[in-house]
Amino acid sequence: MSVFKCKMCGGALEIHNNETVATCEYCGTQQTLPKSNDDVISNLFNRANNLRLKCEFDKAEQIYEKILEQENSEAEAHWGIVLCKYGIEYVEDPKTFKRIPTCHRTLFEAVTTDADFLSAIENSDEFQKKIYENEAREIDVIQKNILAIVKNEKPFDVFICYKETDESGKRTIDSTIANDIYYQLTQEGFKVFYSAITLEDKLGQEYEPYIFAALNSAKVMLVLGTKPQYFDAVWVKNEWSRFLQLMKTDRNKLIIPCYRDMDAYDLPEEFAHLQAQDMSKIGFINDLVRGIRKIVTDETEKTTVVKETVISGGNTNTAPLLKRAFMFLEDADWNSADEYCEKVLDIDPENAQAYLGKLMSELRVKRQEILKDQAEPFDYSNNYQKAIRFADEKLKTALTGYIEHINTRNENARLKSIYNSGLKAMSAANTESDYKKAAHFFESITEYQDSAVLAQECYEKAETKRKDAILNEAKSWMTDAVTSNEKAIEMFKSISGWKDADEKLYACQKKIEEIKAKEEAERLEEERQAEIARKEAERISKRNKKIAITSTSVICVIVAFIIVLFGFIVPNSKYKKAESFMENGEYAEAISLFTELGNYSDSAEKVLECKYRNGLSLIEQGNVVEAYEAFVVLNGYKDSLEKADSLYDEYKDEKLRFAKVGDYVFFGTYEQDNITSNGNEVIEWIVLDKQDDRILVISRYALDCKPYNEEYDRITWETCTLRSWLNNDFLNTAFNDEKKAMISTVTVSADENPVYGTDPGNDTQDKVFLLSINEVNKYFNSDEDRKCIPTAYAIEKGAGTSDSYQKDGKDTCWWWLRSPGNIHCYAADVLGGGYVSEFGSYVFLDTYAVRPALWIDLNS
Repeated sequence: MSVFKCKMCGGALEIHNNETVATCEYCGTQQTLPKSNDDVISNLFNRANNLRLKCEFDKAEQIYEKILEQENSEAEAHWGIVLCKYGIEYVEDPKTFKRIPTCHRTLFEAVTTDADFLSAIENSDEFQKKIYENEAREIDVIQKNILAIVKNEKPFDVFICYKETDESGKRTIDSTIANDIYYQLTQEGFKVFYSAITLEDKLGQEYEPYIFAALNSAKVMLVLGTKPQYFDAVWVKNEWSRFLQLMKTDRNKLIIPCYRDMDAYDLPEEFAHLQAQDMSKIGFINDLVRGIRKIVTDETEKTTVVKETVISGGNTNTAPLLKRAFMFLEDADWNSADEYCEKVLDIDPENAQAYLGKLMSELRVKRQEILKDQAEPFDYSNNYQKAIRFADEKLKTALTGYIEHINTRNENARLKSIYNSGLKAMSAANTESDYKKAAHFFESITEYQDSAVLAQECYEKAETKRKDAILNEAKSWMTDAVTSNEKAIEMFKSISGWKDADEKLYACQKKIEEIKAKEEAERLEEERQAEIARKEAERISKRNKKIAITSTSVICVIVAFIIVLFGFIVPNSKYKKAESFMENGEYAEAISLFTELGNYSDSAEKVLECKYRNGLSLIEQGNVVEAYEAFVVLNGYKDSLEKADSLYDEYKDEKLRFAKVGDYVFFGTYEQDNITSNGNEVIEWIVLDKQDDRILVISRYALDCKPYNEEYDRITWETCTLRSWLNNDFLNTAFNDEKKAMISTVTVSADENPVYGTDPGNDTQDKVFLLSINEVNKYFNSDEDRKCIPTAYAIEKGAGTSDSYQKDGKDTCWWWLRSPGNIHCYAADVLGGGYVSEFGSYVFLDTYAVRPALWIDLNS
């Protein structure tokens, strides 16, 4: 006798020989039974049944398939597959206590025409067949009701698949991310299925009809996850596995796995062939929006193309003109080719071949297949977009294939370039900082070749260099002084176990013991000698008592005199001398003497008074800069702060007029503290260069946050929107007419990218500009110098900061350079750690800060 589980409630059924139907004593339903009495097959049935009861339909279906591999005529296995295909869960009706089928998966195909249902009927006896047919009719009614609802549902562009709650019932971080992405995509105009909002008005109703409709209409599914187990959660997998099935018959559908805080290799195996997106990377949402728009737009246009292509295809008047146009292309006569394509479009404005010809003329391409050899993707071109819009399937596939080929090739080149830069940096590395910089290259491309391994290797070598540096410095403190050895011990302790650190630490401890033992021996010897002297003095004292008494009296008088001299007369003399210096206006000498006197009399008060009078004297001499700084240092003594405030405007001008390279100067105003009610704050600048009476300055802090260019496009400094903003909006906001007159209009050189050789465009004439790669390396000596802190206003505007890197205790930010990156869609930048990224970042990113630079004419 075998034990088989009830398909509806999971209770144990007792199966006797030759029975094909049984009644469950727990839920009272009639059950069909497998024919086989084999224990292995019985176990497989129970495993599959258990999984299906947990709604893990795909796993259950796989086990039913295994049963059929051993016994293809097993009707119960075929029926089990049917239940999995349609996602059937039997739920107890609270009124009748009857088990009612609930459908979690909808198909357009009727159950009664399903191949596995027909196989179940074919291989069943008359008792089983009756039950199968009755259950199938119930399922078919549910399916038809679902499909009736589906017909009235509006289509979606994007389906967001994610886990809403964790095991404790709390919202997951995935749900928060899904919510953010939903609002981002809806703002971009996409129709998005997001269960938390889309189904919020469907309470009390079955969700399946609406989920099914969305799965079928959506062109893109985003599967979000921050933990591997969230991707495999029952209802999450139920959605994406169904979408994968739909992709097999509709190639226009696409799944984009999106992960964060986990390794891409931990994604489900079913996603291995898909391009996953790391949600923690800068620009993720921009890349996502662009990718989705491309898919959704292509599909929308395809529907239009079918009708339009048929119409334009019948026009024979254009054929000779097109032939001439492509002959001109072969001869590299680009203007004539474009002219003839225009003639075609005058006759047939929706001719895809004519737009293709114009595209080839625009890109200077003789033959269509050479398009794939372009340096950069050309899908930004209006001619390309029109060609795609009106193309037949063959031409559209070819053109999109060229773009995909270029993107793949460039991405591979990008990865290889970063990888090689990492290898180069790693090979040349000699310090902890060098190895960490190399590691950053590999960390940015961890999935490329052995980058993850090399990043780890770089960090290990950086750690080796760090410990070696501490070890060497600690050894340099191993001297004959106790304090030096104690400092060495602390350093050796910080790298305990490293090379001979523990051995040297022990040596330092022994050295300290030796020094202290020597000092103790010397102290004892001094005491012994003192005792000998004392006894000798007693002997002499007894022999010449009278003389000794007299001598002692004289000595006492002398000692008393010395005490008086040094305890009163000498300090008093020095004090009077200091007062004399102060009265004569020799404040530096007076301050020095009063400082030496410390707490004698009112010396401390006199130091402050001297500094205050010195400030007044500097004002009389016209030395505003030193006077201002002298009063600031006094920090509230008398009216020093008021004096400093009264000098501030003049101080700024004087500081600017006599500025030296490396000085901080003040010029113009801009919102910085993000408190608009108190007006704009004075801008502080670093002097980078001085030529005659002109100085080159760059803002000390990042003042704002702007994309290099508002749109994703091939761009140079000459044509980017940031250049326009700096020389218009920023210039007019930060400087009045007087200050603007002092800013020189200069030729800003078009410096090519020194690593990638990217064409920088033309020189420009600007008042305000960004530094180039060459300039930022010239004027800043190290990564530490290049680190930049954003103002509170810049952070509010979106400037990205990194708590991994700090300057003066504050997080630093990324900031733009004017040089192009490795291609024209990228611009070079300085990262949070201060190192220059010649490869650059997408021009449209809006988390990079702005540090304006300009030349100030001091004679204006």
